[in-house]
Amino acid sequence: MQAIIFTEAGGGFGLGHLSRCEALKDYLENGGFEVSIYCRGDYTQPHCKQIEWISDDYSNLDEIIINKLVVVDSYYANKELCEYISSKAKVCVFFDDFNRIEYPQDSIILNGGLLGDRFYKNDIKNEIFAGIEYYILRKEFRKREQKIINRDIGRILITLGGNDYTNNTQNILDIVEKECPYAMIDVVLGKIHKPISYNFNTSMHKNLSPNVFKNLMLDCDLAISGGGVTMVELQSTCTPTIAMQIAPNQAYQLRVWQKEGLRIATNIHQIRGLLKTLRKFKDRKKLSTKLAKVEIGSKVNEFINTLITRYNG
Repeated sequence: MQAIIFTEAGGGFGLGHLSRCEALKDYLENGGFEVSIYCRGDYTQPHCKQIEWISDDYSNLDEIIINKLVVVDSYYANKELCEYISSKAKVCVFFDDFNRIEYPQDSIILNGGLLGDRFYKNDIKNEIFAGIEYYILRKEFRKREQKIINRDIGRILITLGGNDYTNNTQNILDIVEKECPYAMIDVVLGKIHKPISYNFNTSMHKNLSPNVFKNLMLDCDLAISGGGVTMVELQSTCTPTIAMQIAPNQAYQLRVWQKEGLRIATNIHQIRGLLKTLRKFKDRKKLSTKLAKVEIGSKVNEFINTLITRYNG
């Protein structure tokens, strides 16, 4: 069985699409597929093939996609390109976050967002896998481990994703160092960031393995993150989190997660007030306990089995 994943990463795209495609690749390979990732943009990984797969001549994709399972994770693939890929592929899957376009008939739509099924109540022509139970976590985050909630905040994690062109990391760090002067601070830098100045109690991290990153999450008393993939990984570790909207496409999911108790900042200035709120042990404990009941990725294997059945059917 052969699978192709089309996605995008780098400046203007962020790294979230590629991250979840890499997580899906692991699931597919465990299911018996040979998987290749084709990535457009200025960032890639050694196991990805960097090509501009969105062009005016769709036929250039024929030798790649014909009679294969094809997954598309893109905010830029238009309806016509999706129709073309669907017509050539054996099985076609589209990652979707907010019912972006009308997808081709008989496609499989995957939306792992919390309450993602709300977007597809009237879609009867496609097979829908929507909801947080279908979220594709990296393998290191699939096993739940007990999160210890300390009475005092002794360690804070700051992580804003792969791109930080606006230097939000520095701005947030300045606030945290002032509001929590005795806390140890871990800052995880993405691939694209500006120089950071910091005090003696702050540690900088870059190019972390998923296991090391997970351990930082488990060890911290509070995290401040962007609203993308890392935010959901933090929720999978039951870590009390302040999430900040970095991109417009994060707005809906952040509002939904807010109902689960996640603290949301729409701008830098709100961080200070939210820090003061989550200093209270009972608030952090309550949030962590509530997050433990959210079944992130619990039905992904069901989704993978459907792909195998469709492929071999």
